[in-house]
Amino acid sequence: MTAPGSATTVAAVVAEELAAAGVRRAFGVPGGEVLGLLHELRGRGVEFVLCRHESAAGMAASAYGRLTGAPGLAISTLGPGACNLLLPVANAQLDREPLVCISGDLPAAFPASHTHQRLPLLQTFRPIVNYAAALRPAGARATVRSALRAAVGPPAGAAFLTLSADDGDATSAPGEGSWPETEPDGRPPEEAVTLVSSRLAAADGPLVVVGHEVPRAAAGSLQRWLRGWRLPFAVTPRAKGLVDERDERFVGVLDGAGLLRVMREAVAAADLVLGVGLDQVELIQPWHATAPVLWIREPGGPEARAGGGNVIVTRLHPLLEVLEGAEPPRRWEDRFEVTRTARQRAARAPGSPAWIPQALAIALPERSIVTTDVGSHKCLLCQYLPTPDSGLFLTSNGLSAMGYGLPAAIGAKLAAPERPVVAVVGDGGFAMTGQELETAVRVHAPITVVVLADGSLSLIRALATQRGMPPYGVDFGAVDIVKIAEACGARATMAGTPAELQAAVGDSLGTGPPTVIVVPVPAESYLTVL
Repeated sequence: MTAPGSATTVAAVVAEELAAAGVRRAFGVPGGEVLGLLHELRGRGVEFVLCRHESAAGMAASAYGRLTGAPGLAISTLGPGACNLLLPVANAQLDREPLVCISGDLPAAFPASHTHQRLPLLQTFRPIVNYAAALRPAGARATVRSALRAAVGPPAGAAFLTLSADDGDATSAPGEGSWPETEPDGRPPEEAVTLVSSRLAAADGPLVVVGHEVPRAAAGSLQRWLRGWRLPFAVTPRAKGLVDERDERFVGVLDGAGLLRVMREAVAAADLVLGVGLDQVELIQPWHATAPVLWIREPGGPEARAGGGNVIVTRLHPLLEVLEGAEPPRRWEDRFEVTRTARQRAARAPGSPAWIPQALAIALPERSIVTTDVGSHKCLLCQYLPTPDSGLFLTSNGLSAMGYGLPAAIGAKLAAPERPVVAVVGDGGFAMTGQELETAVRVHAPITVVVLADGSLSLIRALATQRGMPPYGVDFGAVDIVKIAEACGARATMAGTPAELQAAVGDSLGTGPPTVIVVPVPAESYLTVL
């Protein structure tokens, strides 16, 4: 192994640059092509977390990157390993999470007639990432730096690199990268405040929609501004934790997060939607195409200037600091009491599963991190689990991929070991990633996994019911999730009431092995909150 600071091989250069960028863990399933890279990473203090599947490794890595600020790192072999990275790469790209993926590849010297595991990897990944390149002896250092810059953005997203065993062992040579460094532009905050105030002054019933671009450091200023100006507000799923959802002016969670009709009616009631840090990639329904939206976006990124004259590009943190100290231009109607009443009525409906997030809210400390898969339970958690501003809520939103919740919880726990981490998943998503419980046990990540077991793809089942179709192709056979969890080395229990769930979650928040809590839920009960 080459000593740090005297890197000569491509693998050593790559490891040196990744470590210098703050990468402290890699996740993946290795193959022979990347063994040299793993060896060099280990020598530079970058721990490798062996996962059971490359997709799970990429999901864990992207959550780890989101929490640490340095890009997450996923490593795979060529062929099937690289193919399995496509899901987490697309997820990171659409959710603006910093992720670098490195897969093995065939040596360039192999003849074109050699087709075993030969795939056009760069051509496949390039359309859906910020940056894609092969690591070659000429310019390997510049290529890694380009990938790292591309991953952190703006906008943040995925970078994909390939590395053959021959190139990894070859001597590195200088070369130029291909990712340009640009200085973001934008309006000064004072000028942006004038524009925001003038648009609000002309509105009678505005609605502020908070998106994920708002920096967490600006959450206090954001909440003081909303409170001081008495503005009604909603959030996207990825912005949960930036505002106080228990505030009397909170309207709900947009969109694709349950109560679709109720939340669409809320948007329709507003004569101005102020999208603060709102990114089009967060929106699942196309209401923004016709609603009167004023976008207030961070500089950088391909969509920052979308919306013609209805976009203000500025640094959000200084903008919010100025806004919180400014006087409101007027007072506004609150047109959203109907929405709030409808949300609460749905939660109190007979048989509603809203008791589950309500019990979790009582049991979880404020600094908890909650991850969730995609499905009916995501809608349930988005609308009815209030996320304190010290907490975090992680979900796959842009891609909306099942299989995110459990591996993301592992990545989150390794990134923030001092915080309680709870994954809430359906039994469908658990079937995809439950084997990663063994990973959590092995790497000492004491996460809590709440499995809502309804024996069904309940969201698709509900859609069929709403369209007058009988359930078909959506129901599972019975599986003993407790035994599966115990076989992986985790603790497991059942909970069927609020008191049982609160007690089980409280008992799980320690330093012991991961805990699985199975909560039976009738599939049809979700109809009340969808």
